[in-house]
Parts: sequence; C-alpha cells; structure tokens
Amino acid sequence: MDAQHIPSGGGPKGGGSRVATTSGVPRMVFAEIVGTLSFLQPQADDDISDRLHYYYTTTFLLLTAVLISLKMFGGRPIECWLPAEYKSSWEDYTEMYCWARNTYFTPFQEDNLPEVVERDHSVVSYYQWVPFFLVIVAFMFYAPCLIWRLLYDKSGIRLKDIMGFANDKANVVPAQRRANINGLAAHLSSIFRHRFRFGAKHPYHHKFFKFLNLRYYESYLTYLYLGIKCLFLFNVLFQMYLLSRFLELNKQRYYGYGTLYDIMTGKGWRESANFPVVTYCDMQIRILGHVQRHTVQCVLVINIFTEKIFFILWLWYTFLAIVSFFSIISWIFQSLPFDQRKKFVARRLELADVQFEKGNYRHELDEFVRDYIKMDGIFVLRMITIHSGVLICTEVVDTMWDQFLNEQEEKHPLGDGDRSPSAAMSIDQGMRRKTSVLVPLMSREDLSHEIASPPPSTTQSGQFLRPPSSRYNV
Repeated sequence: MDAQHIPSGGGPKGGGSRVATTSGVPRMVFAEIVGTLSFLQPQADDDISDRLHYYYTTTFLLLTAVLISLKMFGGRPIECWLPAEYKSSWEDYTEMYCWARNTYFTPFQEDNLPEVVERDHSVVSYYQWVPFFLVIVAFMFYAPCLIWRLLYDKSGIRLKDIMGFANDKANVVPAQRRANINGLAAHLSSIFRHRFRFGAKHPYHHKFFKFLNLRYYESYLTYLYLGIKCLFLFNVLFQMYLLSRFLELNKQRYYGYGTLYDIMTGKGWRESANFPVVTYCDMQIRILGHVQRHTVQCVLVINIFTEKIFFILWLWYTFLAIVSFFSIISWIFQSLPFDQRKKFVARRLELADVQFEKGNYRHELDEFVRDYIKMDGIFVLRMITIHSGVLICTEVVDTMWDQFLNEQEEKHPLGDGDRSPSAAMSIDQGMRRKTSVLVPLMSREDLSHEIASPPPSTTQSGQFLRPPSSRYNV
C-alpha cells in the first residue's frame, strides 16, 4: 500500500498510551551521569587550547549523547501514520520495525515513490547509532590528554605535584609562600641537573638504549607536549571527515559548508536527505501464507535535534582546528628557539630585580638557560606562569637563579681584586633594599629580617651575587 494513498480518515491509534509521562527517573539518571564526568576535570598540566578539546568538547559530546539516548529509549524517536484499517496493536510493532530496519527519504516534490529496487539508495540508517557515535568521538577527544598524562608522568618530572605546590592556597602567607618557592626551586634544580642533553657524552648503555631513555632527555617533555598538541589538531580534522562519512553524504563531500551557506543566504534550515524529518518505511506482513508489502509514512522527531547538534559540532570543530593550529605555532616559537627561552628567563629576572641587566650576565644567563634549567625547565616555568601567575613564576626563577650563582661561586671563587667596577659599586651601596615588584608581597617583619641579612658575595664574572636569603637587598 502506497503511503500517498492512505485514507484521510486514518490516524494513529493508541498513541495516547505511548506519550511519555513526566517522571523523575530520567532526571535522576541524567544527574548520575553528570556526576560521573568528574574525571574530566582539568588539571594544571595544559593550556586553554587543550582544555577546549579534552574537557569542554568531551563534556558536550557526552551530555548530548545522554540527552539523545533519553529521547530514544524514554520517549518516541519515531512516529508513523497508519491507515484506519490497522489495529491499534499494530502501531507499536510498525514503529519499532521501522526504527530498527531503517527508513528511506523521498522529497515531496516527487509525485511517486521510487521503485522498490531503488529505495535502498536513499536509506537513512545512521540515526539509531548517534548516541554511540558521540560517545566514541568523546573518547577520541579525551585520548590525547590521557596519553599526555601517562607519558609525562614517566619522565621523572611530576608536573601535577609541581603545579600543586605552585597553586597552593597557603601561598598568600609570605612565610609559607617562601617555603614553597624555595622547596620548589630546589626540587626543579635537582631534576633538571640530572637530565641528559642531546649530543652530550653518555655511558655506552645509554647510547645503546637511546630510544628507551628519551624520557630522561632535557627536551622530552617539550617535544612530547608539542606532539600531543599535533595529535589534538589531527584528531579534530579527522572528526570533521568522520562526521561527513557517518552522515553518508552523497552530493556533498564534506558536511557543514552547504548548511552554513543556506543559513547565511537566508534560506534557513531546508529539509535534506542528511537529516530528513518525514521518511517512508516498507514492511512485509505474512497473512494466511501470503506476504503483503505495506508502506507507511513516518516522522523522525529526533532528527530535528540531531541536525542542530551536528551543525554546532561542525562549527565547533572548525573553531578548534583554528585555535589548535595557532597554539602549536605559538608553543613552537616560544619553546624551541634558544633566544626565546633566554628572553623568557631574562624577563622574569628583570621583574624580580629592575636593576638586573642582561648584558652584565650574558655568559651566566646563557649557561643558566642552556645547562641548568634546560628546555624542559622553560616548559615547566611556562606552565607555572599559565596556572599560577607571573609573580609566582618570577619568584621561582629568581630563587633558581640565586642557587645557580651560588653554585658558580663555589666552583670558581674570586677575590676582591677580581671584581668588576659594577660589582664594587654594588657592594659600596651597602644594605640598600633592592627595587623589585616582589617586595610588596612581603610583610614588614619579613622585610626587616631580610634587610638584616649578611652582605652578599660575587659571581665569577665579578657581578653582584644575591644569596636566596638576601634577594630583596642590594
């Protein structure tokens, strides 16, 4: 029976009993699922670009999958218009059959339905799998973050614990903050001191198993993070391709562009074969040994929501791809060139001491950046800047710089005759307090205690050496 010749007196029967009643069960299920998403909470080991992928996108995908699932299994995802001669018991069977066996789309502009052998070419078969597809995509967005946390934790740099000290709420107390900063600086110095440099001399077994020891090299964390960022970018581009393949596009190679053009040109949301609302379903019924084919007209209510969700996802994927690309470029430019790493440290030291001049410490600064904190050290310090602020990072850099100068002084002690005029001038100025943006962070008692510290010593090049206990004096 052709759906276009259904008698006008026919209508859905027994539909009132099928209407979903308001119940607290779906709400309870939804609340429980939202509570289980706590594992997605971001940590202080990434930047906002990464969180857009593994946290915000994954959360949106999972919540959307839950909402669609509740509509599918708790409501009526499909409704079919049956002839009047159909019994009310046939309605449930017909809708379940058409939902499971797929439907096909034919525009109303066509006078007749296509031939039976041609109907398989316009079958809409994806809508049953939308929740499962969204869950799989959500895991793919979270996978790079999972890989990142599993691999960086094996490098010996406990980034999560380091950021925990830097983000400690007790840092508002000057004494506790200084204790955390000193401990954090000592810990970082110890870690970076024992990391290998590419091209340096290593024991034979380290050379033989060089690949297995990559996690102990000075730039392992930096290159790993850049690789994870590239994986995020590749994943979002792959998701845009996968979205088109999942929707079984025929005329359009990639989904989204045609819909965006229609909206921008004022055509609105036109019904298409990608998200058809009105479809047809053929079913065969055996009656008294004879197989009869019946065609019914159905409404896929769920496609009204699915179309909007997939278009929002396409727009979001495009935005993510752009943000990820520029984020990768920014991190490469900031992390790989030595001059950029040196400039980052110099700015922090200038912030800690406005009298610090990079030209007076050229040799020491190069050695400090290249051999002391190395590339991974700059990466950790940038993470501290992102999540804890510039001032905390500045104090950490300043403390590590003092430790480095003290070690240099112990290795190469100098007499008074070897000091440069600038160092002698610094010593003649006595106990004048150092001009620094960090001084307001100290209490008066702490500052008076710092001013009473012993006079400082000098570095190898005759420059002013500031031990950790006198960072706020000159």
